[in-house]
Amino acid sequence: MKQNEVIIRVAGAAGDGVQSAGEILIRTFARSGLYATSYNYYQDIIRGGESWYQVRASDEKVKNQGDGLDVLIALNLDGVERHTNPEINEGGASPLGKDGVAIFDSSIKNYTKRETNYCPIPLSDIASKYSKNPLLKNTVGLGAAIAAIGIDFDILAGVIRDQFGKKGDIAEANVKAAKEGYDYYLANYKPLGKKFKYGKKKYMLSGGMSVALGAVAGGLKMYVAYPMTPASSALHFLAQHAKKYGVFVKIPEDEISAINTTIGANYAGVRAMTGSSGGGFALMTEAVGLAGMTEVPIVIYEAQRPGPSTGLPTKTEQGDLNQVLGASQGDFPRIVFAPGDIEEAFYITREAMNLAEKYQTPVFVMSDLYLAEHYDTLDGLDLNFKIDNGERAKDNEEDYKRYLITDTGISPRAIPGQAGLMHNEDSDEHNEYGDVVSDAITNPIDRIKMMQKRMRKLDTYIEEMPPTPTYKISDAEYVIIQWGSTKGAVEEAIDILRSKGIKIGAIEVKNVFPLNPDIGSLLKNRKKIFAVENNYSGQLSKYIAAQFLIKPELITKYDGEAFYPGALANEIEIRIGKKKEVIKE
Repeated sequence: MKQNEVIIRVAGAAGDGVQSAGEILIRTFARSGLYATSYNYYQDIIRGGESWYQVRASDEKVKNQGDGLDVLIALNLDGVERHTNPEINEGGASPLGKDGVAIFDSSIKNYTKRETNYCPIPLSDIASKYSKNPLLKNTVGLGAAIAAIGIDFDILAGVIRDQFGKKGDIAEANVKAAKEGYDYYLANYKPLGKKFKYGKKKYMLSGGMSVALGAVAGGLKMYVAYPMTPASSALHFLAQHAKKYGVFVKIPEDEISAINTTIGANYAGVRAMTGSSGGGFALMTEAVGLAGMTEVPIVIYEAQRPGPSTGLPTKTEQGDLNQVLGASQGDFPRIVFAPGDIEEAFYITREAMNLAEKYQTPVFVMSDLYLAEHYDTLDGLDLNFKIDNGERAKDNEEDYKRYLITDTGISPRAIPGQAGLMHNEDSDEHNEYGDVVSDAITNPIDRIKMMQKRMRKLDTYIEEMPPTPTYKISDAEYVIIQWGSTKGAVEEAIDILRSKGIKIGAIEVKNVFPLNPDIGSLLKNRKKIFAVENNYSGQLSKYIAAQFLIKPELITKYDGEAFYPGALANEIEIRIGKKKEVIKE
């Protein structure tokens, strides 16, 4: 157990206020000047079913939800049993060990005693002094947990007051209840002896918020989307702050309408974006080709969740890559990004807004439930950014050709209403003026020229693509290929393995399509290459194997939960022969 790090888990039934308690915790850490990240395990029902919310905090940057558990706040008997039982390992989450503390209502008696520190507290009795709302016991538990790890109570009190805003009496009742829980813990139990170096207050963002803010910073003026978990977090944020950021937010009747409205807005010169998850995006796919054929810029946020069909609506997976790469019929250029963390989600989405206009083509930002819904703390974001509208036609340009054949594949774009510019627009194949070449007589020559012109955009983009990001790869004998939200767990697993003398590093595939050619040289002369993916078949691994003629060894996870660094490091140790696999009977 590290002294400058803590992992706290709030466990209870859906509807017990588990998530709100967890969010108060991470806000308290952010305001304390600590780095923190969260993990939300919940079910697809409004009430009932077990859920938990985990927060990891440290005075050093934290990259994932982490291994181990220091403090458990259990809101019911099942929470006590489930999270102290070493035989239960939900999605890879660690049970409470012998050094941890379990905080729970003292009315819970009939639990199985295991080797850990049980700290029963009269949560309900204390809560009833201040409110008839039974959820107030969560606040008492939060006060006790803050006492266990030695955080200044006034910081928690400030967060609670902000949380309840104008509800002054309710806020003060919660503060008093939390303080009584805080005092009770110190009077009856020992603190864990955590010692943090507190820094400046941190910002706190979820992945969905980060995508939304990145789009706004990239000039977003219109967001059109039909709600679907986990893409909805970006929609909710933009709807909530639409007036402040000057963004028109529209929820249409379905995803087909959403993407076609977005294409229409972009055609008219408005920076517009849409977003959805797997099933919703499936409805959008024909229209993706419309944007490709008409060369209308569009940014599409695709937040993955497990499929097929409705799958696991509240769980995470990276299973939509094949769908995004193959969306719509025929060949046309597209750019696909996969940010690895919340900070990257901001910068990549912002850049995607420019690239869509520059290359006049669909640009995807791929996320997943884990990245979209968890919170991270940040020191800040660089807000300096120049909007690039790409190559625009000049007013009254003589003999204007909307689809002019160019060496770069990029043609001057006219916005409806520009003086003296006329052209046709159609989803059929066309010549340089936009005139259809597939009606009475198909024109094979124009078809070939136009197809080659569009596809040349990819060659142009590859030339300006930044190098593939790497982690500790310079002397690595073993290399991990990873993409998207696996970044944090992979990098921490590498740190664990490096501490044992194993030379291993990673490449981060942020540019999923087109791939950066430098990947081939980065993977050369390694003892073994692993591909870590949150899906069954290794969709990126197969794609990279075909591109670079390599054979990565696949490590996958598809139970609906994210990777944990300890388990990943252990798996790699076994695979490279440094450790024997232990098989439980």
